[in-house]
Amino acid sequence: MNGPVILLPLDGSEYALAALPVATVLSELDQLPLRIVHISAGDPEPPLGLVERLGLSTAALGSFSVEAREGEPAVVILRAAKEINARLIVMCTHTAAVRPTDIVGSTALAVLRESSCPVVLVNPRHDLGGWRLNRVVFPHDGSPTAAGAVRCAAEVAQRAGAELLVLQVAVGGMPVPQERGSLTSPLYLDQAQHEWPAWASEFIERLACVCPLAGLRVRLLLGHGEPGTEILRVAREESADLIVLAWKGNWAPEHAATLKAVVREAPCPTMVAHI
Repeated sequence: MNGPVILLPLDGSEYALAALPVATVLSELDQLPLRIVHISAGDPEPPLGLVERLGLSTAALGSFSVEAREGEPAVVILRAAKEINARLIVMCTHTAAVRPTDIVGSTALAVLRESSCPVVLVNPRHDLGGWRLNRVVFPHDGSPTAAGAVRCAAEVAQRAGAELLVLQVAVGGMPVPQERGSLTSPLYLDQAQHEWPAWASEFIERLACVCPLAGLRVRLLLGHGEPGTEILRVAREESADLIVLAWKGNWAPEHAATLKAVVREAPCPTMVAHI
């Protein structure tokens, strides 16, 4: 099998190129090749002609490779991800001029549902030309399942030398996670000074059991209210550069409310990791 790569699918549109700065930085941080795959409905173009038509710099060809594939976009992207051993797929939420009613375009949604590796979604209307990774927000509900996704957040923060902001959101009136081993938020939110130090210490210790945190700047934040709203608030107030979300893979209308809210309004790219 080939060594891992960062995969950036492009469809030739100007909007799709908005994901290029993010994919470039992530490939540099991971020290992995950036593989650009252009999907077309007709015969594939020669690489150099494709580079020029996509608006890419031929001077940067040493830092990425380009190939053209033909077929249905989502199928091609997912197949390419498996064949070239993609560690991450970086793509725009949509590439049409009008934002889809389903928050993300049909191609992005199909890739999100079926991808075996994390997917980084980029809003094409954001100007990310100077994008750098200084703060990573990772919402965590205290369950062991969600803790499994912290490795993605911790690894990218570690490689970037970024601060990892772990956000625990207490939702009033909602049932606590029933999964065995879950650590819910402190009972007395209005008297957090009595419980917070001990709770925060145990929470960080549990995270450290999932992935190494040594040398990583970790800050634990407590929010209260609707999770999507709180995640977006923290991301804006902390000037986050990346939000990492754990997702169980169900996009049905009554599911994934937090993921949908965050992807719709996120001020920065969102990495989605299946759990």
